[in-house]
Amino acid sequence: MCGKESIVEALNSYYGSPSLLEYSESDDEIRFQVPTPIRDRQTAAFRSRATVLNELAVSHRLSLLVGRGKYGVPEEFAFAIKAVEAVVRSSDAVDRYNVSLRVEVITKRHDTITALRSTLVTKYGLEARTTITSFNVLPPSLANFVRRTRQFTDFADVKMSREKSCLSTVAADHFRYYPSEDDRLSDGRRVDHVPALILIDIALFINRMDPPEAFYPNISAKFVNYTDPRLAIDILRKKDGSVIEFVQKDQLVAIVYNREGPGSM
Repeated sequence: MCGKESIVEALNSYYGSPSLLEYSESDDEIRFQVPTPIRDRQTAAFRSRATVLNELAVSHRLSLLVGRGKYGVPEEFAFAIKAVEAVVRSSDAVDRYNVSLRVEVITKRHDTITALRSTLVTKYGLEARTTITSFNVLPPSLANFVRRTRQFTDFADVKMSREKSCLSTVAADHFRYYPSEDDRLSDGRRVDHVPALILIDIALFINRMDPPEAFYPNISAKFVNYTDPRLAIDILRKKDGSVIEFVQKDQLVAIVYNREGPGSM
């Protein structure tokens, strides 16, 4: 499906070369163990410092690797996160970092995969974390069409003028965010949108501002439209912090739910 060599290469490239203690693979799942939790290098840029973001980053990276390996999705096809849910539960004590990942096809069109879903389960200490992510799989023709309609075909060559992002308060529980160049980087490469994990990070950062001790390990999110890094983003928060909406040009682009809050998903 993926291959032990691919996992070892990913561990060496992104996670500081932890020793692979065990590895097994079936038709629909890979499992492996490493001595301690792996840390994705993306976490260094996240401002909220929320633990859940590391699991999301690990899930994203491994899901792309396994999804391409198992189903032969070409490198030129893009993966866009459509929805994500992350849940933490207590478990029996585990002294190694245990990883289980399943990737399955959700939809196809004319024998071409158009959507995948991955389920990552990690266990360490007394916690088990489950991350379920749905991806749209976009062929180059569709991705290029979207860029043309938004006059952004030169996204890879154009650096944004704003070096630092800016978050301002418009009214009570209404914020406005101006993205920077860093907000559209993925592993150091420019992309044509603000990535899903960046939006989740912004939502968690805002929720931890008031009260500052607020911390939500269980979240879910939906991404309903392209988030343009060139435009300001209006961010609307429910008073209990259970829902945060991202809006551009009066159009809803993403929703992040705090699953512990009243009225959340």
